[in-house]
Amino acid sequence: MCDNKDEHSQDDYKETNSPDGNDVSVEKGFVTEDRDGASIKPELKRLPRSQKKRLKQELATQRKKEMRKEKKQLQKQKLKEKAKEEKSKNTSEEGVILPTRKEMREEMKSKLETAMMCGQRICVDLSMENTMTTKERSKLAQQLCRLYGVNKKADVPAHVYFAGFDKNGELYQECIRKIDGFEKYQVEMTAAPVSELFDVKDVIYLTPDAEDMLEELDKDKVYVIGGIVDESIIKNLSKQKANAFNIPTVRLPIDRYMKKKEQIHFSQVLAINQVFEILVTYLSSNDWRAALSRGVPERKGYIMKE
Repeated sequence: MCDNKDEHSQDDYKETNSPDGNDVSVEKGFVTEDRDGASIKPELKRLPRSQKKRLKQELATQRKKEMRKEKKQLQKQKLKEKAKEEKSKNTSEEGVILPTRKEMREEMKSKLETAMMCGQRICVDLSMENTMTTKERSKLAQQLCRLYGVNKKADVPAHVYFAGFDKNGELYQECIRKIDGFEKYQVEMTAAPVSELFDVKDVIYLTPDAEDMLEELDKDKVYVIGGIVDESIIKNLSKQKANAFNIPTVRLPIDRYMKKKEQIHFSQVLAINQVFEILVTYLSSNDWRAALSRGVPERKGYIMKE
C-alpha cells in the first residue's frame, strides 16, 4: 500500500522545465511558476473543464469585438469612398459644383411648400369612387402616385388638392396600402366636395366631353380633374357632375395643336396624371405644344401638327 502511494506521488509531482529552459517549481496537476517566482501560463489541457469553457468564451467574445471593430472601420472607409464618388459626380466637366441629392431633396421640398402657399390650384375630384370597380380604384391609386411624382419634379409645381376624399373609403385605404408615405404627401386631402371647398365661380372643370377649349391657365382659378378610372368609358360623367353645380367645363386644346394619325383608334380620354402633367408643363413653359407632346401618349392616336 505504502509503496504504491509513493510511486503515485512521484508521477503527480513531476518537475518540468519552462519553454525557455528555466527550472520551474511544480505543483500537482500543472505548472504555476519557475524557481525565480515568475508565473507561467498553465497548460490549457490541464485546466478544469469549467475554466477551459470560460477561457474559450472569453476568446470568442474578444474575436467578436475585433470583427465588429474591423467591420466598422470597413464601413467607415466605404462611406468615405462613396462621399468622394458623390462629390466627383456632382462636379461638372467645367468644374462647377452640382447640388447633392440631399440638397436637391431640400430644394424640392421648399418648392412644394411654396406651391402650397401661392401655386396654381389644381384639384382632383375623388368623390366618384363609388362608380368604380376594385380594379379601377387600384389603377386610380397608382395614377395619384404618379401625379404626385410629376409635381415633385416639376419646374413650377402646383398647389394640389384631393377633394371628396373619404379616409374611410376603399380608395384611401388602397392608396395607403400601395403607396409608401402617402399620408405624408404635400397635398391638401379633404373629404369636402369641390362645391364646398372652393367658391364655385372660381372653379373650372376639365373634361374631354366639354364643348369649350382651354385657352390658358388663370392664376385665380381652380382647375378640377375628374378623379375617375372608367375602363368602360362612361361618357359625360364628370361633365354632369360639374353641371349639377353650374361649374363651367373645358377640354384640353388637343384638336388645335394635334392631329389624328392614320389608325383606327383615337381617344382624348387621358389618365389623371397625364392631364396633370400637361397642366404643370404649361405652367413652366406657357407652351401648349410642349405640354401636349409631353402628356399625350402616342397610343391615343394623336401627333403634333406641323
